[in-house]
Amino acid sequence: MEIQVHKLRNALGLLEGLTSPKPITEGGKSTKGRGRKSSKTSAPFPVLSNVLLRDGKAMATDLETAVTVDLPEVTGECLLPFDKVTRLLKYVNGNDELKIEMGSKIVTLSWSEGKATLETESAEDYPQIPRIEPVIRCSLLGDMLVPNLLSMLGYCAAEDSRPVLAGVSLFLGEPLEIAAGDGFRMAYKTLPLPLAPSEGIKTVVIPSKAVATLGHIWSKAPRPPITEGSIADLVATKGKIELEISPTLLRAHFGVVSLLVRTVAGTPPSFKQLIPADPPCKVQLYAPDFEVSLRRLMGTAKDGNGAVRMAWADGSMVLSTEDTGLGNIEVTMPVQTLNGVGRIAINMKYLQEYVKGKSGLVTMGVTTVSGPALFRHSSSPIVVIMPMNVSWPDDKIEKPIEPEPTPEPPGKTSADTEEGTDEQVEEETVPVD
Repeated sequence: MEIQVHKLRNALGLLEGLTSPKPITEGGKSTKGRGRKSSKTSAPFPVLSNVLLRDGKAMATDLETAVTVDLPEVTGECLLPFDKVTRLLKYVNGNDELKIEMGSKIVTLSWSEGKATLETESAEDYPQIPRIEPVIRCSLLGDMLVPNLLSMLGYCAAEDSRPVLAGVSLFLGEPLEIAAGDGFRMAYKTLPLPLAPSEGIKTVVIPSKAVATLGHIWSKAPRPPITEGSIADLVATKGKIELEISPTLLRAHFGVVSLLVRTVAGTPPSFKQLIPADPPCKVQLYAPDFEVSLRRLMGTAKDGNGAVRMAWADGSMVLSTEDTGLGNIEVTMPVQTLNGVGRIAINMKYLQEYVKGKSGLVTMGVTTVSGPALFRHSSSPIVVIMPMNVSWPDDKIEKPIEPEPTPEPPGKTSADTEEGTDEQVEEETVPVD
């Protein structure tokens, strides 16, 4: 087959991130990034480090997410080792015609000024991409959906936590509700998008890696050209994303790209119920000032326990943290106290991640020193963060310093029923006052 270098290079760029297969344990779960060794870890599937060219398409998968790019020039089938081909084509003229020939576990690439022969795998060993049988089909404004899904990623639990928390939850309806939580903090937002439930599908949980992949291809993929219609038609079509949903799969299609992902089994927590109702004590902070104040405390918080005490009254807030060598460190910043004095202690990392890059005012509401803090900012998601139990200067008895996780509603989720009760999670969750 023959294809222009720049077309293949662009297609490979869209497939980036899916060709680094995870280590596989004997039980079938990944151990990558867990911070502990496993004697039952085997080598990843080598074939997944390749891109499959077949029947006018280029595709890659990590067994959970698959991305397909339309390439009409592709005829027959072959496997391209992603890393080697990407490095090779980086320095080849984009307008050159690239000839690709597949042999027995080798692939030969030739162009006007060079040639390369690379080892590869057999195309027959590449896993089949599953076919979706959707029960829900809809067309949504992707320019609204995708950025908001991405805004939830920082609140997803780690992959080795409960799977139903390791993704972004969609609560189908009009409006569409999206949420994510890791047990200590959560984010929630409603979107004016119609995505009605159907045939028992009321919620969908998209794995966090699949959301990140969707964001990557949405920002990089070209949209189809419009030859007829008005400028308004062009703008509307460019921003649309076609969704198909089945009980186990979700497919997103736009332009020349399709993403297919295995959704997470189980029912997510009722995140909306975890949002405290209009906390009585509120304070407004200027986000850039808040970020600078946290930076000043960052070094000492690392040496201490990571908790930042925040106490406010009469238009100012004192932020403080403990350092084993320096003692108590304080920074004062101006705030607008809306209804009285208040105080709370929150993890430094969580605060920094929340305020990073924000402008304008952030409103923080608290109910009690041990209750969740509610954060609101412009069009950003509502965020709830559980406080840390610390000793305050006026406390007579010092209390142990440990985070309190975000509670879940009473009762078991279907994930608990299917996978068994996670004792660690149950021990961490506490009821809301």
